[in-house]
Order: sequence, then structure tokens, then C-alpha cells
Amino acid sequence: MKLKDYIDLEMECNGRVLQFGRSASGERREFGITKIEGLESSELEVTTTDNALVDGATVAGKRIGKRVIHLEATLRDDRNNAMQRQRIIKFFNPKHTGTITVEHSGTKRRVSYELEGWTFAVRKAVYGQLSIVVDVTCPDPFFRNLDDFGRNMAEVSRQIAFPWRVVKTKAAVPEPYGTLALPGQITGYRSLTRRVYLPNDGDVPAPLRIVFTAERGPCTNPKIMLDGTGKFVRVRVGMEKGDVLIVDTDKRHQIIELNGVNVYQKIDRLSKPFELEVGNNYLVYGADEDYSNLDVWLYYTPRYLGI
Repeated sequence: MKLKDYIDLEMECNGRVLQFGRSASGERREFGITKIEGLESSELEVTTTDNALVDGATVAGKRIGKRVIHLEATLRDDRNNAMQRQRIIKFFNPKHTGTITVEHSGTKRRVSYELEGWTFAVRKAVYGQLSIVVDVTCPDPFFRNLDDFGRNMAEVSRQIAFPWRVVKTKAAVPEPYGTLALPGQITGYRSLTRRVYLPNDGDVPAPLRIVFTAERGPCTNPKIMLDGTGKFVRVRVGMEKGDVLIVDTDKRHQIIELNGVNVYQKIDRLSKPFELEVGNNYLVYGADEDYSNLDVWLYYTPRYLGI
């Protein structure tokens, strides 16, 4: 029987895993959840300013703060309590960052956390079931889609629409394919429109990771633009064949690297690293010279306010 309303939660830290709640099929995980808070929303900070001549206050800014998750759960199996106790103590190591993956009634998302505190709940009997109380903090409050979306803006589209036989050299080919044999070659075309559509179904803008690769030859000053907004990122570098330029627009750790070396100082001073807006986005890439030599991969993960 498939459940309509359920929480299936997994905590992972330093290679160890604890599972809580129930799956969609009704399977009971090792811990039963007795209380959970913080999945729906995180802290919100509203900054206001006062004016002596105006009633009330004026909103100066809004900021989504950290997410705090509180969890209370009971181990379903009361056998081998001593062994389970040590396993749980080892799991909650504050030196490591963990991840929480939650499936709530069919929606599945993930968030990273830092341990704020935990303890075993008081038991009425020495040999009773172990219960835990856990508090974690998520400095980055947004839940993530479990999939990273990627798209090559200059991809090759393979095109074969009728019986076709390709051989390395001209050779005798049995009927009826004799007239269709050609020397080995790639059959397809490259997309050179330089414009691609990327949807963002998240609740807030999503950072973008752009990978420029000089796949077919040199290229000068690669650039990518968010169409219709005037926002763009241009890097003043000369790329040789095989070079890889990575641009990450995440405000927490913006990166521009050429072959693994930091070249952030090479960014065009008019550039503004942008994120994908909520809804429909159209991106255009180019370069001062030889843009057709580039492969341009775009990666992003939608972000959500809660689950």
C-alpha cells in the first residue's frame, strides 16, 4: 500500500547513515519520528528604518537567515542497545558537515547541515528503546533538487534518417547497401544559435556553473549573457585548444578558474555574475574571437524555501 502522507528522512555524515520515518510504500525506517520542525521554513530577517515624520517604519531589506531543524526520534529496535548507542555517538561527530535528504509525500530534496547539539532522551527503563533529540543548523538555508541539470550550448546533434552503413575505407558491400557505403565520418551538425533556454522551477534564483572548453581551437575573451537583462560575465583571457575555463556565480564562493588556476582578476570590470531567475531564462554565449571553437556547458540546481 502506497502512503499519501509520509516523511522519509536520511541523515548522512562522514560515510555513516541514519534513516528516519517511513517510505512511500509504508516501510518503516530504523528510527520512528516523534517530532520534527524546520523543514517548512527558515529564519527571516526584516530590516526597517524609522522616520520621525512618518508613522510606522520603512522596510529597508529582507534576508533569509539560517535554517534550524529540530528532530526527535526513537530507535524501533531495542536489541543490542549498547552497540546501537556507540554507533549513534560516532555518527553525531560535530567535526563533519552532513546532509539531510527528505522525501515528503512524493517531493524529495536535500540540504547540508552542521550539528548544533544532540542527546539521548531520558528513558523510563534501562533496557528500553533509545531515543534521541537532535538540533542542526543549515547555514545555507535552501533545499536543493537532488539532480544537477546540465546542458551543452554547442552540442552536436546526430542525424541519420535512412538505412546507412559507414565503413573506414571504401570496400565491397553486399546488396542492397552497396551504394550507401561511405568512408567513416561523423554525421550530424553543431548548434551555433548560441542561445539556450533554461527553466528554474525553484523558489529563489539559482547559481550557475559555466564550463567553457576550447574544444576545436583557440578562443579570445569568452562571454555569457542572461538575455533581456543586460547581465553578463566576460573573462579577458586567451584560450588555447584544450583549455577549460570555469565560472561559478554562487555568491557564497564565486569562482573563475582557467585550467585550475584562479583568474578572477581577469573578469571584465563591467561584468556582473548572475544567477538564473525564477521561471524562464534564456542564455547567450559568445567571444571576441572564434566563439565557434567553444563547447559551453551550463550546470545549475534549483533551490527551494522548504519541503
